Amino acid sequence: MPRVKQSGSLTGSKHFKKPKDTPPSTPPSTPDSTPTPEQTDARARERLKDRFQQTAQTVGNAAQAVGNGVKTVNNAVKTVRRGFAGGSAIVTNSSGDSLKQAVEIAQQYGVGEIDIKEMLGTDPYKADTAIPEMKAVDANREKLKIQRQNNALEVRHEKIKQGRKVVAIATEQRKFVGDFVDFATAGIETATKLVKNQIADTKYGIEQSKLEQTEEQLIQQQIATQGTLNLTAGIEEEWSLKFQSQQAKNDRLRLEVEGSIQDNERKREELEAKLLEG
Repeated sequence: MPRVKQSGSLTGSKHFKKPKDTPPSTPPSTPDSTPTPEQTDARARERLKDRFQQTAQTVGNAAQAVGNGVKTVNNAVKTVRRGFAGGSAIVTNSSGDSLKQAVEIAQQYGVGEIDIKEMLGTDPYKADTAIPEMKAVDANREKLKIQRQNNALEVRHEKIKQGRKVVAIATEQRKFVGDFVDFATAGIETATKLVKNQIADTKYGIEQSKLEQTEEQLIQQQIATQGTLNLTAGIEEEWSLKFQSQQAKNDRLRLEVEGSIQDNERKREELEAKLLEG
């Protein structure tokens, strides 16, 4: 779908103008008729134009709030950013507001900030009432207890590090097992190649057998061809003899015809002689 281009910028300057392009006129459609693809495309472009104009109007309104002060300009720019990119509230927060949010996160785990002013007190020559009192025996007992607790935490920390090492070793062991699986897989693939090699060799033998069979068929065909050649000579001689026999028959017939002619001549002569004598 074509996008409508706009001139100007997002600062509300005089160069910001509304688009002058108008969609091509579309013939009105009756309620019962189905809109053509040209009408559908024109309507889509019209909706896009309206949406773009609404967005441009929103940006223009935000740009109009910009004054001569740097702070006002920064706030207007951040407002535009949140309007278009979602933004975060921290973008406009002061450092104090962000610090309060950080303290709220720590308070979820029971940790808050220390009131330094209350603990320092106001009289440098008197004990601070905000700090509780404790006897040396009690203090030593509590410090010893804390030290013992730290010892337990250190043991637990070392135990965690040991557990991580165990997990790392177990992970490497599993990878080691996977290497043997890969090794076994490589063996199967190699064995498969051997089977394929035997299949290829068997196919080669089949083709050799076909070649031998074809050669035998060639020999048989050559024998048949030679026999045909031999028959050709015999058939040729046979027809030659038949021709000679026919020639002999023709000679006999020719002689018979000539003999008959001579007999007829002789009888005619005898007949003529008799007629002359009479």
